Formats: sequence, structure tokens, C-alpha cells
Amino acid sequence: MRTFVHRGFARLAVALVALGTVGVGWTAPASADPAGLVLRGETTQENSSDKSLPVRCPANTVVSGGGAYLTTSPDAGGRVAVDRLEPLADGSGFVATMREAGPVDYTGDWRFTTRAVCVSPPAGYQVVAVTGAVGTQYVTASCGTKSVIGMGGRVNGGAGDVVLDQVVPSFDLKSVTARGVAVQGATTTGWSVTAFAVCATAVAGLERLWDPAPTDSVASVTCPAGKALYSVGADINAGNGQVLLSGVNIGPEDTVRVWADEDADGLAGNWTVAAYGICGS
Repeated sequence: MRTFVHRGFARLAVALVALGTVGVGWTAPASADPAGLVLRGETTQENSSDKSLPVRCPANTVVSGGGAYLTTSPDAGGRVAVDRLEPLADGSGFVATMREAGPVDYTGDWRFTTRAVCVSPPAGYQVVAVTGAVGTQYVTASCGTKSVIGMGGRVNGGAGDVVLDQVVPSFDLKSVTARGVAVQGATTTGWSVTAFAVCATAVAGLERLWDPAPTDSVASVTCPAGKALYSVGADINAGNGQVLLSGVNIGPEDTVRVWADEDADGLAGNWTVAAYGICGS
């Protein structure tokens, strides 16, 4: 059964600003979902600081995936970007970070929401993290003989000059690839990328869904009837560091919705954004 909890109080801001409670909401349970599946979300206060926001899973559950998205004025798009979508190593929750990025500083206040998908612990549950060499854009984490049920990526030391451009599960659901890309005009040194694969055995009906949205800046995909959404991912193609992820969202129910925005200078070429979902029964 599905329970959605949206607690609008932030846990942490990168600049150590104080954050507060915003609101609480619920959705009706979905009878097709695996027992114990819970969707949780929390929202930061609106301010001008870079922010990290963890969401904790309930007792007797573990995280399978999560997302983050701007919940603020539209003009923050293209000036604030995701650089962390991380399932915690012990399975206790999911943490996201969004930072101001791009060639023009955003002068207004902004906020974002982190969402986490939590499930009853499946057999063989494990979070695998692989960090690439300094300056390496593409990093892959593998589940070996297990299957990928969730994914994530993190930029280390990018400080808003390097952002997440891709978090994608392989076709056979055996690995996850994350990519970090330098934004336009950035001088970057010493950064790296970590890819996360949430692994398990014997999860029924696992399926990788993909919507490339070739003519739009928004992509979405919904799990088929009888299956629930375990994790979400995204990919920007040909963004060249000038297209920033504004949202990797879970909702409405069992739907992935991904969107991106060009930076303040815009991008003359064509680009696309893709949404990825992992569904199971």
C-alpha cells in the first residue's frame, strides 16, 4: 500500500541556514503497490543559499530511489541545478542538493523538494557507490549478479561549477551511470562524480522505462498498471553545460517527470531531456 507523506521542513542547508516547516499532505493508498512502499517528501524554506535536504524512510523500510525539483518562481530555472541525488548507504533515506549555477548569479530566493521512495527491505538489498577519478565525467556503479532497483549520482567538490547531467540505469538493470558536467564559463579543478546503484535480488516484475521527449524540455513516463515506481533518473543530451536539471520528480503516482532549463545565456543548439523509471510489482 502506498502512503505519501510530504513534510515541508528542511533538515539541512549547505550554508547552515535555519529551515522550517511548510506543510503536510497525504494521498490515498494504491492497492497494486508492493507491501510497505512509501513515498515521502520534504521542502526547504525559500532563501538564496545552496541547500541539501535529506528525507528519512520510516522504520522497517529502506530507500529504493528519490528525486528533487524546484518548487519556486519559474525564473530560477536555468540558474539553480541538481548536483546530488543520493540513496544513503545504510538505506535510511535519500538526500538531494541543489545549487545556484551558470554564468549569471540568481539574485532571488528559491526552494526545492526532495522525495524518497521507501520499500520493505528486499532480499539482497545493497547500495553500491563508485567514485571516479578526478575530472572524470562518466562513472558507473554495478550490481553484479543482482538487479538495479534504484539509482543516484553526486558531484563531489563541484561547488555549483559542475552539475549532474545524467543518472541512468542500464538496459539490463545491472548498472547505473552518472555524469557530471562543467557549466558554461566555469573553471573547475579537483571535482569527481559518484554513481549509486541500489541493488536487490528476486524483486518481481522489474522493468526499465524511458521517455526521450525529443521535442520538449519535459519528459515523463508512468509505470504500467499493476506495477509501482521504485526509482527515477534523468539524462540531458547535448546540453553542453548550458542546460541544467530543474526537476527529477516522482508524481503523480507511479510517474517520473523530468524537466530542464537553458542557463541565463541560452543555448543556440538543439538539446533533449529524457526521463527514466524503474518499476516493479
